[in-house]
Amino acid sequence: MDADQTPIPPISLPPEGSRAEKMLLDVVAELRRQGNVNRSLRQIATGIGTSHRMLQYYFGTREHLLSLVMLQLSKEYIARLSPIPPQNRAERIQRTWDMFRDPNNRLQTQLLFVLASSAAERPDVELPGLRHDLDAFAHYLARLGEEEGLSRQIAEEEGRYIIASLLGLYLDFFISKDSARVDESFATLKRWVQNSTDAAARR
Repeated sequence: MDADQTPIPPISLPPEGSRAEKMLLDVVAELRRQGNVNRSLRQIATGIGTSHRMLQYYFGTREHLLSLVMLQLSKEYIARLSPIPPQNRAERIQRTWDMFRDPNNRLQTQLLFVLASSAAERPDVELPGLRHDLDAFAHYLARLGEEEGLSRQIAEEEGRYIIASLLGLYLDFFISKDSARVDESFATLKRWVQNSTDAAARR
């Protein structure tokens, strides 16, 4: 199977103009107002003037709702980016790191860690939104890697390695509070990616 045909778990935002979309946007606005995403369905429902049963009807679990919030925030963030897509993996991960470090993107940071915490505490919990984002990113990096001359297998393996490295650096950034040192480590990762690209071009 080609890299650009790798299956990605199906998940999508509610249809535009639907009641579910309006409710999701209300949830996003409420979480922004609170500045805290670690809230129960009942707390979220109270904040937007509905019942937790209504949220369950439209979105199922709290984790699924928060996954959709993450997708909505990603959609809004991407809409603000340059329309020129990254030409290689080094450019792509630089944009990702810039997004991670953007203080205006803090709500997505909270969502990432809250959902990851749910997965660690409850191995049976389903996180389709977060899994979709990670798989889609890996899929995109693998495609770029193949375009740079890597074999499909190496491109896929390096894609997952890059994602794991970025997540580890992001966690280090919040735990160590040493932004300069973490930025230096990111620069090392970026050089490694560029070296892999250069080596592939020489083959």
